[in-house]
Amino acid sequence: MPLKTARLNKQGLEHDRKFMLLKVREDGTFQNVQIIYFPECARLFQAIDGDDIVVTHRPTGIEKDGSNVPGQSHIATELRVPLKPNTAGLKTVDIHLYGAETRAYRMGAEPYDQWFSACLGYDVLLVYIGDGRRRILAHSPRQEAKTNKTSTAPITASSSSWLSSISSYITGIPQPSEGERPGDNKNEEDDDWLTFNEAAPYLVASQASLRDVSSRLPPGETADMMRFRPNIVVDGDEVTCWDEDYWGELLVSPSSCNGGGGGDEERSKQDKDDIGGRNSTCTLALTANCGRCLSINIDYETGRMAEGEAGMVLKKLMRDRRVDAGHKWSPIFGRYAHLLPSLKADAVITAAGHQDALAGAVIAVGDEVKVTKRNAERTVWRWPNT
Repeated sequence: MPLKTARLNKQGLEHDRKFMLLKVREDGTFQNVQIIYFPECARLFQAIDGDDIVVTHRPTGIEKDGSNVPGQSHIATELRVPLKPNTAGLKTVDIHLYGAETRAYRMGAEPYDQWFSACLGYDVLLVYIGDGRRRILAHSPRQEAKTNKTSTAPITASSSSWLSSISSYITGIPQPSEGERPGDNKNEEDDDWLTFNEAAPYLVASQASLRDVSSRLPPGETADMMRFRPNIVVDGDEVTCWDEDYWGELLVSPSSCNGGGGGDEERSKQDKDDIGGRNSTCTLALTANCGRCLSINIDYETGRMAEGEAGMVLKKLMRDRRVDAGHKWSPIFGRYAHLLPSLKADAVITAAGHQDALAGAVIAVGDEVKVTKRNAERTVWRWPNT
């Protein structure tokens, strides 16, 4: 969902990654429905309408040989899902995602599981994370400060300027105590946790790097940022391709001019009501590189792996983008990021008692972005058991 403005907290964009689909295997166990294994999910679209998410299935419904896709519905249909379901009485299921576990609530067979199963052609469950939490196993700002692994260098003159603007939004590890179930740890002082994000709340990418990817394709073809699934995209005259490899911290500030979404009366009224305020800034700590997989070869228009050279983007990037020793076989595109605490937002949260909004802030298309910390060397991925 492209957004003009977005509310941020420590766990990600507001409402983001709170639901997930699980495929029911023949033996009764579950598999996380992730797009690398289930590219047909690219044909599920979401929109927020009041207190609901409206999910629309727009199937292509046609195989390469012209026949219908077996088991799949071929007519566009919609499902409404409450943004904040009442979890009382809902059954739970254990979730294992990217090494971090939690419990989630099953939304129920009718209409949720039945609708998604009919769309996709196999049995699935829709689950909601509710009050569940997944530990961040590595690369949170707190962990980075403890290990002191990241080397930094003074800010150069070019990087300390207002170099760019928000372009768009796409989109020694502690272990459970004995007897503790996944997701039971609710220590209010520990806000290093995730919903259904894989490794971090945010993924930052640049249009300059995407243009470099497009340059590797045949004339007339361009790479689609949707394939890389960042939720914050930065662009500007001073952003060069792959410069984000060295970004350590970004300061986001409301634009002084109407640069792609700021300045109109309607937005100004909304800004005054948002947590964090539009007169304040927010800081993102970029702590790790994002190693890419075959998912960047998916054609979102068909819900299948792309054909031709568009289906070889991963291979093209492997030639010169395997730049992280911790991601030995994976090319790098984008940086994982975390929202750093804001004193103003923390004061609001302490008074209100809502930890979900800890360090809340609002950013918008057109906001100015400043690199306030550059790393002297690229960071190295060190996820447990990888």
